[in-house]
Amino acid sequence: MTDINRLAYYVANSGLLRQNYDANNLARSCQCVYELTGFKALNLVVIPECHRNNIRSPRIIKQITMCIWDNYTTRNDKEYFINLASQINQLLANQRSHRTIRRRPRRMPESYMEDMEHTPFSLTLFYGTM
Repeated sequence: MTDINRLAYYVANSGLLRQNYDANNLARSCQCVYELTGFKALNLVVIPECHRNNIRSPRIIKQITMCIWDNYTTRNDKEYFINLASQINQLLANQRSHRTIRRRPRRMPESYMEDMEHTPFSLTLFYGTM
């Protein structure tokens, strides 16, 4: 048994696959801009467990996740992680739309700008530079 298989066996038998995970907590820990898959959702769950066991290398964590996905998950487990990934994707899509709304620059209404006198001070104040 290789080291990766041994570590995957230990992580998989720590109760990792038998828990119900909160999509909100996992979405907060996810820093990705792409769409998650079931494998990536399992990876989000495996990372803290590996960190508890003092395994920090992203390459080894990915190999452990791949070994767990291939050898220790059943069809029902895979469907659960795929559904969890879709829930996380929906949460992240909602967060992205709120972020883009907050980042839009606020502009002065055109009618307000037409009524006002254009002095160098007003141009500096509203547009930032002269």
